[in-house]
Amino acid sequence: MNNYFDRQKRVLGEDVGDKIKKAKILIVGVGAGGNEVLKNLVLMGFGLLTIVDHDDIEDSNLSRTTLFKKSDIGKNKAIVASYVLECMSLHEKPSIIGLDKKIEEIGKQIFLEHDIVISCVDSMDARGYINDWCLRFNKPFFEMGFDKFVIQVSFFPNESPNDPCLREIIGYGNDTGKRNSCSKLKVEDNKLSYIPTIQVSAAFAGAFIATEIILFLSGESSLKNKILQYSAKIHNLLLIDVKQNKSCFNHEKTEFQFHNTRLNPFDNTFRDLLNELKNKYGSDYYVMWDEEYIYSMMCESCKKEIHIKRFKSEVYDHERWCDKCISNISYTDRIKVSAEWVMNSEMNLHNINYAFFLDLKIIDYGIKEKDVIIFNDLYDNEKKIFVLI
Repeated sequence: MNNYFDRQKRVLGEDVGDKIKKAKILIVGVGAGGNEVLKNLVLMGFGLLTIVDHDDIEDSNLSRTTLFKKSDIGKNKAIVASYVLECMSLHEKPSIIGLDKKIEEIGKQIFLEHDIVISCVDSMDARGYINDWCLRFNKPFFEMGFDKFVIQVSFFPNESPNDPCLREIIGYGNDTGKRNSCSKLKVEDNKLSYIPTIQVSAAFAGAFIATEIILFLSGESSLKNKILQYSAKIHNLLLIDVKQNKSCFNHEKTEFQFHNTRLNPFDNTFRDLLNELKNKYGSDYYVMWDEEYIYSMMCESCKKEIHIKRFKSEVYDHERWCDKCISNISYTDRIKVSAEWVMNSEMNLHNINYAFFLDLKIIDYGIKEKDVIIFNDLYDNEKKIFVLI
């Protein structure tokens, strides 16, 4: 019998030790802060971890990360971290998985499969996306950020209908980068600024989050629905209560249930899925996307049809031209939209204008393996069905 956690047990007790062994944690982002919180969790006995990060390790990362070394430059952060943590793990049967993807590229059932979610990302879009799905599935959500010597962490347990969420802090809106003023599509931005950080700030953030997870499992958390902000320069600690904003649509009163469908997204359509829900639950449903889905565009120059099959925020402005015409275009971000786009933002069985979109394969909408689609009752907007596909 090993004594890895002998001293830890004296502080936390056997019960919390058992919770640590069983807790499944999803960590999104494994930069400086992610490195620190992961190191802390593994050394305390956590070992059922899924790590998500699409970025590769750069030389500038090495002064702020504890899991990477020089020979790892160019390799994926999540994959390298998962291997190093597996070697470090003191868990009896560790399962540490690294996913080289953006969190938005993974089926949303990943949130259902974990007990705790930690966001260590600096993108507002990703933070909002993680927050929204943790809220919908009532998953405890920990979040961190730091800038120079200022560290900020927050915890939203999502236990009560009256709980606030991260949207009360960051708001709404699309923050995926610069937008073209004419087409409202993305443009390439090769001058992205990086938030200045230092290792000690990441270490503080990682320690704060790991400590709070332990206190949460012990039933002693004092950070629920609060922001903890620490300024290291003046050693000032500030604890801020976050109140729910009743106008936030995330907190609208809803009733929902889960539905496991046997339909195949590669072979079946949304018409099939809507009919299945109608036959099973005796009501009509509709799906409404958060943004427009663009099936195709006509090339701005030759009017050739260009198949897009993506949502608007995922499409770049230069895609408005076919491969042949784009080479002859300069300053494409200054050219107004003149060609036709085929797109929609909602589908139900009763509107004949949706017929074309209803008969597209489910996979054409970017529905992923183990994904979740929200359907609304056509006659009662307070009723929703989360379809697991």
